[in-house]
Amino acid sequence: MKKTLLLAAMGAMLAGCAHQPVYTAHYYRTHKTALKKEIAFCAKAEKLSDSEEKNCRTAQRVQSAQAAAAGLFSGGTNNPALLP
Repeated sequence: MKKTLLLAAMGAMLAGCAHQPVYTAHYYRTHKTALKKEIAFCAKAEKLSDSEEKNCRTAQRVQSAQAAAAGLFSGGTNNPALLP
């Protein structure tokens, strides 16, 4: 009985080790290196867990929003209709 309880407790502890936290868009906006690492990880990964998939979607959403903002406020335009 004690061995079974001990094995069950050890199994529960080991199962908890694989948990990866799910980060918010605010986290990725404020931690640029974490954003770059997550984007690189997502590009290489063949199979993702649920939390990894959520992090990938959030990181990609933040990256595309930053790219759109950078293009919008870059100060120039390539559109001939908008040039004087």
